[in-house]
Amino acid sequence: MSQRNVRKLLGAATIPPPNESSDEEYEPLYTKNANKSTYEGLVVSSSSESEHEAVPSTEESAPEDKKENQKRKKKKIKKKSTTDDLDEIDKSLLEVNALLGEPSQPPAVDPEPEPDVSQAVFATKYKHLNVVYELNRIFGRDSDEENKKRRGRKPNLKRIQSNTLIKKEYNFKKGGLSMSIDRREDGLTFFKFDHSREYQRHHMEFLMKLLQMRLITEVEDALKHMHVEGLLEAIDMMFRVDDNSGANTLVEHLIAYMQHVAHPSFNITDIRNRLEYKFPENRPFHIILLKYLHLLTNRACHRTSLEIAKLLLNLDPCDPLAVVFIIDTVALRAREHQWLIEAIEYLDKERDVLFLFNIKFSYALAHFHVATKKKAKPDLTLSDELLKKAMIAFPWSVKEILEASKTFSEENLRNHEFFDEYASATTSKHLKELTHLHVAFAGSWWNEQPVREWLLRNGTELVEKYDNDAALKEEVKRMEQVRNTLFRGMPTEVLRHLSVIKYMADLLIDREIPNVEQAYSFDPHPAWDSVNRYSYATPLNTAYLQQNLDSTLITNFFASLNPNFEVPSPEEY
Repeated sequence: MSQRNVRKLLGAATIPPPNESSDEEYEPLYTKNANKSTYEGLVVSSSSESEHEAVPSTEESAPEDKKENQKRKKKKIKKKSTTDDLDEIDKSLLEVNALLGEPSQPPAVDPEPEPDVSQAVFATKYKHLNVVYELNRIFGRDSDEENKKRRGRKPNLKRIQSNTLIKKEYNFKKGGLSMSIDRREDGLTFFKFDHSREYQRHHMEFLMKLLQMRLITEVEDALKHMHVEGLLEAIDMMFRVDDNSGANTLVEHLIAYMQHVAHPSFNITDIRNRLEYKFPENRPFHIILLKYLHLLTNRACHRTSLEIAKLLLNLDPCDPLAVVFIIDTVALRAREHQWLIEAIEYLDKERDVLFLFNIKFSYALAHFHVATKKKAKPDLTLSDELLKKAMIAFPWSVKEILEASKTFSEENLRNHEFFDEYASATTSKHLKELTHLHVAFAGSWWNEQPVREWLLRNGTELVEKYDNDAALKEEVKRMEQVRNTLFRGMPTEVLRHLSVIKYMADLLIDREIPNVEQAYSFDPHPAWDSVNRYSYATPLNTAYLQQNLDSTLITNFFASLNPNFEVPSPEEY
C-alpha cells in the first residue's frame, strides 16, 4: 500500500500550515465531506505498485500551486455535475409530460362565502334555552345543589335529551303523534308532525264536539290520548278560571311531549331546521312556544324568552304569530341592546320592520343605551335623530308613553297639539289599540330617569321646531299618509298573537288587550295556505257557530252519517 493511501486512510497527524498566498483557497479538515467513505481510494496492491514505492512520488514533490489547481478543478466539476443533474431532472419531466400530457392548471380557489347574518343574529344556544340556568344566574344556586356539585355527579343511566326546553323527567308513552321530514331544499330541512290512524279518529271526534258547541275539554281524557289540540283548549280553560299554576304545568308538559316525539334530526337550535305553520299539525308547537315565551317574561326570565322568540322566527321566518310585535320588548327587558340593533337592521332588509311603531321606538331606545353604556360623555346624535323620526311617524305613541307614568309632569308636551289633537285625529283605532298594548308591555323601560329625560328633551325640541318650521309640517303630513296606508286594519298575524295570549292577559299586564274575535286555541285564525292532509273538518270560529245554533240538529244528523262532514260557510248557501 502506498504512503498516499495510508495518509488518506489514517489522516494527517498535523494540519499543514496554509500558504500565505492562498488564504481564500485554504480548506480546513473539518469542512471536508464527512460522509466520504473511509476506504475510498484503497486499491489492491499490484506489481506496478512496488515499482512506485521504489521511486519517489512525483506528486509529493509537486509544487503546492498544482494542488490548488486540482482543488479548483474539483469545485468546477462539482458545479458542473449539479447542473447536469438539474438538466437530467428537467429532461425527465419533459419526457413524462410528453407521454402523459401537460399538467392542468390548478383550479381557481373560490372566495370564502360571506357569513350569514341570520346565523349570527338568530342563532340559539341550549344554555340560554334552559330556564334553570337563568334562574341560577339571577338568584344563585341552592345550597343543596352546590353540595351535590362538590361531591361530584352520580352516574345517570336514564336517557335524557339534551335538546329539550323543559329539563324535567317525564314518562311518556308512545302515542299517535310523530314527526317526519317533509323535504330538503337549499340546505334547509323541513319537518312536519304526523297523526296516526288512532290519533286521526280521536281528533275527528274532538272537532265534532267543537262544531256541536260542546267546548268543554276534559284534561284527563286529553292527557290519556296525549291529544295536543285538546290540551291547548284545556290550558286556556285553566287560564280563564285563574288556575295559572296548573296551566303553566300543562304548558311545560305539552312542550316536553312534542319534543319527545320529534324526529331525531330535529334540532331546535339548528337555524337550518323549519317547521312550517301552513301544516295544521305543526301549529300547536308554535302556539305553545308563544305561550311559554310570555310565561317566562312573567317569571323575569327575559333572556330565555328572547331565545324562544328567536327560535320561533327560525322555525318559520314568515312569522305567522307576529313574534316581531313582542321581540323588541323582550330584548329590552333582557338588556340585549346591541343584539336588538343588529336584529332590527337585518329584519328591516328582509321585511321593512322599521315601518312598525314598536320597532321604530325600540330601535332608537337601543341606540341610546348603547351610546350611554360606560361613557361619561356619550354621543347621542344618532339616537336623538332616530327618536325624532319615530315621534314624527307615530305621535300617538309618545302620548301613550307619557300617559304611562304620571311621575314626570310635562303637561306642556303632553297637551301640545302635535301629540294630542293631531295625533288622535290621524291615528286609526287599531293602531291606537296596538300602541296601548305595546306600552303596557314596554312602558316601564321608558320611565327610567335617564331615558325619560332623553325623551322629554327630544320631544320639546321637536314641538318647538314644529311650531316654526314649515318643512317639518310637510314631513309630518307625508308620514300621516304612510301611516294611514299601512295600518288600515289589524294584521292576521297580530290577531293570532292576541288570540294566543287573550286568556292569560291578566297574568301578563295590567291592561286589557284589544278585543279580538273568539277563535279556537289550537288554530286561531287559520292560515289561507293551510295544507289539510287528513281532510279534517275545518273548524270555524265560535261567533259564526253561535249565530247558527238552529242548525245543530241537522249537523248532528249528517255527522252521524259522515264523520268528515263540514258545516257549509255562508258563501256556499
